[in-house]
Amino acid sequence: TNQRRVHIIGAGLSGLAAATRLAGEGVAVSVYDAAGQAGGRCRSFYDKTLDRVIDNGNHLIMSGNHAALDYLRRIGAKDPLTGPDDASYPFVDVKSGARWTVRINDGPIPFWVFDKKRRVPDTRLIDYVKAAGIALAKPGQTVADLVDEKNVLYARFWEPLTLAVLNTTPKLGQARLLWSVIRETFLVGGEASRPLAAREGLGPAFIDPALAFLARHGAGVHLNHR
Repeated sequence: TNQRRVHIIGAGLSGLAAATRLAGEGVAVSVYDAAGQAGGRCRSFYDKTLDRVIDNGNHLIMSGNHAALDYLRRIGAKDPLTGPDDASYPFVDVKSGARWTVRINDGPIPFWVFDKKRRVPDTRLIDYVKAAGIALAKPGQTVADLVDEKNVLYARFWEPLTLAVLNTTPKLGQARLLWSVIRETFLVGGEASRPLAAREGLGPAFIDPALAFLARHGAGVHLNHR
């Protein structure tokens, strides 16, 4: 036939997002991945030591992440995410056992940084002002390059946020990428900043429904295949 076919290298989340969008538009798609499973860095797997299925990292979705939410709707994921009704971020320091909750207010003006009860404990307003330099990040600069590692805000906010959002450490995470997330969430206000996580795991939320979607649309997914 003369129908065009798109070949997608990699069955990670980006590859699956591209494949499902194309397949949904009637384009013939073939997806290839050298690994034996789809999902890449966003998947669930069985751990023999723990004898249970676990996720391979932190994957936090913000309520303002319309691309991710559109993807979940497209693949037909059933009630895949869970989270608080407001923009509340509970934290725990595993070393000291200290617990606190950061509460982002609605609206674009960040009143929460002025309220000691809403912001990170033992931080000052100037700490947030200094960290705002991340907005001016240059290509190649990491989060650690722009946020003072000795400041309490680094360990109690920026490090866990970077791990959860970018799935990597501040020393490796690109500052401009994290800023793009902040610009579309925290700067918009609490409505776009609610933290959401996979209800039953990354596989059931992001991967399994996508593979089922591709199968229904006749797309080929070739694992263990370079």
